[in-house]
Amino acid sequence: MAEVEAWLDVEESVYKTAIEAWVTGGYVGDKPPRGFRCNWDSVKRTWSEGNARVDILMVDGQAVGFLDGTDILEIRPDLRGEGYGRLLANFMVDVAHNEGRSVLEIQIAPSTAEPFWKRMGFTVVPDRRGGGGGIYAYRILRKIYSLSDGERVSFSIQFYSEHERYRENPTPFSRFSGMGERLPDGSVQLPERAFCFEPTYSQHEDYFVSIDLGGEAIHFDNVKYETSKANGIRIDAGYTHFIDRITPQSSPD
Repeated sequence: MAEVEAWLDVEESVYKTAIEAWVTGGYVGDKPPRGFRCNWDSVKRTWSEGNARVDILMVDGQAVGFLDGTDILEIRPDLRGEGYGRLLANFMVDVAHNEGRSVLEIQIAPSTAEPFWKRMGFTVVPDRRGGGGGIYAYRILRKIYSLSDGERVSFSIQFYSEHERYRENPTPFSRFSGMGERLPDGSVQLPERAFCFEPTYSQHEDYFVSIDLGGEAIHFDNVKYETSKANGIRIDAGYTHFIDRITPQSSPD
C-alpha cells in the first residue's frame, strides 16, 4: 500500500505542476489528466474497514499497478504501455465472471483511456456518464449452460421498461428465446442466461419481465417482486436481474 501511495503522490505532484501551467497559459489545449491520488485515502479507508477489495499487481517485488474492485485501475506512470493494464483488466473481468455477474459496468476516466477499454471488449455508451462523471462502458459476461437429453420446451423471456409495461402493445428492450430442458422437478434449464440490461437505462428504473413457456404466457410482473422470484428471477453481484432456470408455478400469473 505504501509503495502505491508513493507513486500516486509523485503523479499528483506532476499533475499540479501541469494544471498550473495550463491555467497560466490561458487554458490552451486539453486539460491535463489527473491520477487517482485524490481517491486513494477513501480506497484505503474502505479497504481497512473490510468494505472494499484492493488487488495490487507485483512484478519483481515492485507494485506496478492496483485495482480497486471495478472502480479504479491504475498503472504506475513510468510502466504504462508494458501490458500491465491488460493483465489487471483481464483479472477484473475474471473476478466479475466468477462472482456470477451478467454485465461488468465501468466508468472511463480520463477519456484518453477509451481506446484501451474498447480493446478489452467493452462497449462505450457516448451519451451516458457514470455516477462519478466518467464515460459509461460495459461488457456482457455470457453464461452458457450445457443441456442433457431431457425433454425440450420452447421459452421466450422479455424485459420491459416501466414506461413500456403499461402500453397496449409493449415493446421489450431485450428478448431471449430458444429451447430449454425440462428437468425432473418441473423447472426448465435455459441454454444461456437471460438478463435484464439495457445500457442506455439507469438501474434505478423499475423493470418488468414476461415469461412464455411452451407457447403459454406464465408470468408478467416487476422483476423485483416475489412472483418473479418464484418463477426463477434472481439478482447477481452487480445488481442485474437474471434467470438461468425457469421455475413455473402451478398456475399462470
